[in-house]
Amino acid sequence: MSEQQNPQAQGQEQQEPVQISLQDIATVVQLIDVVSRRGGIEGNEMAGVGMLRNKLEVFLRQNAPEGEAPQGEMPADAAPADVPAEAPLADKVSA
Repeated sequence: MSEQQNPQAQGQEQQEPVQISLQDIATVVQLIDVVSRRGGIEGNEMAGVGMLRNKLEVFLRQNAPEGEAPQGEMPADAAPADVPAEAPLADKVSA
């Protein structure tokens, strides 16, 4: 008997599963911070985005090696935004 292969499997290579590192998650947290500082998140989206950001940050703290905090890969010049001191809630924004 001849061996038959799954027709869908023919011609398709096995792909490696995608790996997500703690550094990748730290980059997402940084990205959320940058986008929110720049006003890229609308008011009705802030609660959901904030909850996701906080969950990712807690996950990082729980899974980082002892004494280490994974750093994201966002460029340093993209991180903090200049918030005028007289802006509403400016005292709540950490630069």
